[in-house]
Amino acid sequence: MGISNALFTGVSGLDTSGTAISVIGDNIANVNTPAFKARRAEFGDLLAQSLTGSGGFSQLGSGSSVTRVRANFGQGTFESTGRGTDLAIEGRGFFVVQGTQGRYFTRNGIFNFDNSGYLVNTQGQRVQGFGIDPATRTSTGVLGDIQIQTAVSPPGPTANAQISVNLDANATAVGPFDPADPSGTSNFNFPMTTYDSLGNTHSVNFYFSQSSGGNWDWVAAVDPADTSTPPANPGDSVVVQGSGTLSFDSQGFLQSATGTNLTFQFSGGASASQSVQLDFGPIGANASASSGRTTQFSSPSAVASFTQDGFASGQIQNIVVDGEGFLTGQFSNGETVPLAQVALASFANTEGLVSTGNSNLLETRVSGQALIGAPQTGTFGTIRPSSIEQSNVDLANEFVKLIINQRAFQANTRTISTTNDLLANLLSLGQ
Repeated sequence: MGISNALFTGVSGLDTSGTAISVIGDNIANVNTPAFKARRAEFGDLLAQSLTGSGGFSQLGSGSSVTRVRANFGQGTFESTGRGTDLAIEGRGFFVVQGTQGRYFTRNGIFNFDNSGYLVNTQGQRVQGFGIDPATRTSTGVLGDIQIQTAVSPPGPTANAQISVNLDANATAVGPFDPADPSGTSNFNFPMTTYDSLGNTHSVNFYFSQSSGGNWDWVAAVDPADTSTPPANPGDSVVVQGSGTLSFDSQGFLQSATGTNLTFQFSGGASASQSVQLDFGPIGANASASSGRTTQFSSPSAVASFTQDGFASGQIQNIVVDGEGFLTGQFSNGETVPLAQVALASFANTEGLVSTGNSNLLETRVSGQALIGAPQTGTFGTIRPSSIEQSNVDLANEFVKLIINQRAFQANTRTISTTNDLLANLLSLGQ
């Protein structure tokens, strides 16, 4: 019984060593597979029988078995690819992808957009993420396919404008302002481009006329073709859309500004009564210590700066991804708009996930249910764009284990051959 049992003990050793070599071979074969996690075979001993004798209680082993092949979910190194849709996870989490057979989880972030605008992996499974609320431009928290269909960024009408000018203190009064002769009845003028609700541009001309020392009148006017408001008189070359006054102290600093809440009636089918808040810069005590001032100094009238917050529609030029997983569209009009956010999943027991091939993992009861959230929230890691996570296989370590298991396999064959010799000697006794 003991000698024949030794044969089966040796065979079990061959099986476990062979399995370990197979696992090592799989690790080595996947050393260049993105996000591959190295595995190791874990062994346990087998009990054949218990013996009770005069020396006490004894147990006789029957070899070994593979109790589990465990994956090492340690972080792999990163490789920069230069592709904007290649994503890697630094820290905890898995990408969520949806296929025809269900939902899978992966660390392999080699993604691209298909012909329908869906973000997919190399198997065509759709990457899952959160939509964006167009009003707040924040994540909605609703999980679904990431599909980029926004090829055009809508325009933004001008709502605020900031103007900084110097008006010549030595100017001579030429007013009052006459729409029939705007240049002849003003001391200084300049145009500013504004946008309506459709993204059309309109040139708004500002005219400044000195009324008395330290006091100026200003008028905002547009060409008659740019407004739905008819001219006050048939001969007017411009249509007044707003007016006000500016008052300066003896140091040339702005003390008051009136009429700064303008209402434009632009033509071309845009929204009527477009409100624009005008800002001439700091007023009063802060004027002398602030930049962006409107002043009255003894130097030629000139515009120091002017800005407005409107913009035209734009075509999408590029999509970039940040550390929080937001896919942001860069448009030709200079706007950057968040379009979606990549979702991540985590598990109470990542070692309970089951591999289905192609770098995909499947949720099980052992792993627990997926906790899905946004990158850089809670325990979730950070997205690294234009990068992929490399395999965490350590080749040096695998070769050392390969040698050890090779020797173990050879030693078990020696056990079998020795047992065979003993059995041959036993059979020779009957001859």
